Amino acid sequence: MRTVAPPTTRRPALQLIDLAIWVVVLIWGSNFVLLKFALAFMDTLTFDALRLSVGALLLLVITVAQEGWRPPPRHDIWKLIGLGLLGNTFYQLPFIIGLRLTTPGNSSLLIATVPIWTALLAVALGKERITLPIWTGVLLSTVGVLLVTLSLSGVSLQSAYLWGDLLTVLAALSWAAYTVFSKELLTRYSPLRLSALALIPGVLGLWLAAAPSAWQLDWAGIPSWLWLVMIASGVLPIAFAYVVWAAAVKQRGAARTAIYNNAVPLVTFILAYFTLGEPIMPLQLGGAALVLLGIWLTSKRPHAHA
Repeated sequence: MRTVAPPTTRRPALQLIDLAIWVVVLIWGSNFVLLKFALAFMDTLTFDALRLSVGALLLLVITVAQEGWRPPPRHDIWKLIGLGLLGNTFYQLPFIIGLRLTTPGNSSLLIATVPIWTALLAVALGKERITLPIWTGVLLSTVGVLLVTLSLSGVSLQSAYLWGDLLTVLAALSWAAYTVFSKELLTRYSPLRLSALALIPGVLGLWLAAAPSAWQLDWAGIPSWLWLVMIASGVLPIAFAYVVWAAAVKQRGAARTAIYNNAVPLVTFILAYFTLGEPIMPLQLGGAALVLLGIWLTSKRPHAHA
């Protein structure tokens, strides 16, 4: 007698998390334009420490309101501290300092290696099984960012930028490690609670680095609009985006989530076209197509067979 397999539930073509992660891409891409204006009035480290403090405070308040206050168990404390330092202090500091010591083109290109490092780390640690479509998508999207960046003529192989390039690679590795290691903790914590708890040590680490410049800052001379930009930069690119990123890692996996990092430069150069009048080159359009194709490939999942 032949048995009939029970019907399988097909994954919807588009889920809420897919829309949310694209919103994060738009926010992160737009944030670069805002930061360009804001950092003319405040040093980078202090601004970063302030906006992460806003994000951490907001997430803590929401977490306590929705889930109550429950201190993490002792065996998770060091993991949370390490995760917070990786995703915030050890990502933000090398990225900021590296950007000062290299070109914007080099920085964009090296940060685009995040999906590759994420996939390699996930495989090396046995956290995920990376299929051929995912590897193909990661490589295509990275080549796409390379084409976009090269068309901006801001990439340089001069030895003068070596230390800045190395620091930027360290930032990419830190964010990749944050993405991979968060997956284990997401089996015990909600994306909201994990993001809030991990931000605490990250913010403290940033304030240690920012303390000297913050002490010398003319706080009274900061324009009121800059405070609004700083608050917005803490609420959207930090609080909202970190929770969505964690939720995507929990649902989709580290490698499938990390590839969206490569769509951020696309938003930036489109905004530059509308706000600064910078032309869009054919090479950029080709690179953008490769990035989107790579994301589409990694988003596909094999259909279940009856």
